[in-house]
Amino acid sequence: MLNMTHRDNPVTRAYSTQITHRTGPHIGRVDDYVRALKSIEISSCERDMLRAHAKAPGREITGNQLANTIGHFGARIGNKKYGKLARKIAAAAELPTCKSDVSDYLAAVFTLADGAQQNSEDWHWVMHEEVVEALKKTRIV
Repeated sequence: MLNMTHRDNPVTRAYSTQITHRTGPHIGRVDDYVRALKSIEISSCERDMLRAHAKAPGREITGNQLANTIGHFGARIGNKKYGKLARKIAAAAELPTCKSDVSDYLAAVFTLADGAQQNSEDWHWVMHEEVVEALKKTRIV
């Protein structure tokens, strides 16, 4: 099982509402995400995935749950679609892709969330607080 996190314990960590520094090279500041979200085109399905993730208990969601949010089935499709969205956001925020040995679309998701692979092909994602704050500031959530 692969585990990619940038913080010791993503579930119990505490944050300030004003995160102004980068907590990892592939993780933006709130303002980076706000700028990116305002500059890209986001489909209704992509918006639904972001909302579902941000509103999930503990900001935790799986690829399968992401797929179900947009009317699809299967972890692979959920992770792939979320990865494509994450790549758009990362490019607009001028963030590098996380260095990892996973597929490009999975690596892109680390721009939005910490992740750990489950025993299956599914991934468990915990959205970065910086992304949540940006989604609130842009009124997506």
